[in-house]
Amino acid sequence: MKSALVLIGPGRVGCALGQLLYNAGYPIASVIGRNQGKTEEAARFIGCDIKVATTDIQAAAKGEVLLLALPDDQLTDVSTRLCNEVRLGAGTCLIHFSGLHPAEILTRKNKDIGLLSIHPLLPFADRQRAVATLKNCPCAIEGDLNRHLLGQELVAAFGGESFLLPSESKQIYHAAACIASNFMVSLMACAQDLLAECGLEPQQARQLLTPLHRATSANILELGPEQALTGPIVRGDAGTVAIHLSALENKSAESADLYRTLAKETLKLALNSGRLSADKAKNITLLLEK
Repeated sequence: MKSALVLIGPGRVGCALGQLLYNAGYPIASVIGRNQGKTEEAARFIGCDIKVATTDIQAAAKGEVLLLALPDDQLTDVSTRLCNEVRLGAGTCLIHFSGLHPAEILTRKNKDIGLLSIHPLLPFADRQRAVATLKNCPCAIEGDLNRHLLGQELVAAFGGESFLLPSESKQIYHAAACIASNFMVSLMACAQDLLAECGLEPQQARQLLTPLHRATSANILELGPEQALTGPIVRGDAGTVAIHLSALENKSAESADLYRTLAKETLKLALNSGRLSADKAKNITLLLEK
């Protein structure tokens, strides 16, 4: 028989995971939120009985697995309340979904309470889209060793692909995820703004950049970063880099500084790929240090 779940925090992450786990046969004992109307709406989205929707934290006692789908800065406070105010059953497991914090950020009174973190490596911009993309999504599992199997079971139930992550690695792991996702969005916004300087409308600029982004992502997936790299730096074309920098400096010092920072990282990648000679790299380095 599958464990009864309690969802605390029915936002985008909680609703998407709740729906998938409920459809996989896990009973939803309670959905707990701060606003009754919004919590009932979340229960409808999940598909469970809206009678389980509540603002009463005592309803957490009804579950064996408590899913704390909360902002990072609320995890310790809410888990402390659970331990101090709710009579949790022996063997209850608290699970959070933060990519930054280890499971031990959650409070427990004794070792009978399990602590686990599951982090889907996925941007949650919309709950309905997340329901679709969680399938086959890689998910980091970290926490009590004796609860890893539970984490793997839950990830498999919603169609994800689990991997184990050491607790001490979570901060670096999360930084890597932010670079790959959040910073990519910022870079696309910067590129869009630069195309706007060329007289293009924002939507047109975005449409023009999208195929380039998709093709680059496909190349990285198929070939790896070293071989997917294209452009003037890996070709050793210092003249083109110089023209880029001159044009950017005439428009925006911030854009020129960003270009230099990213070009330095690209230069390292180009050298590591074996496709750029040291002599050509030196010429580009001199341009970037100005």
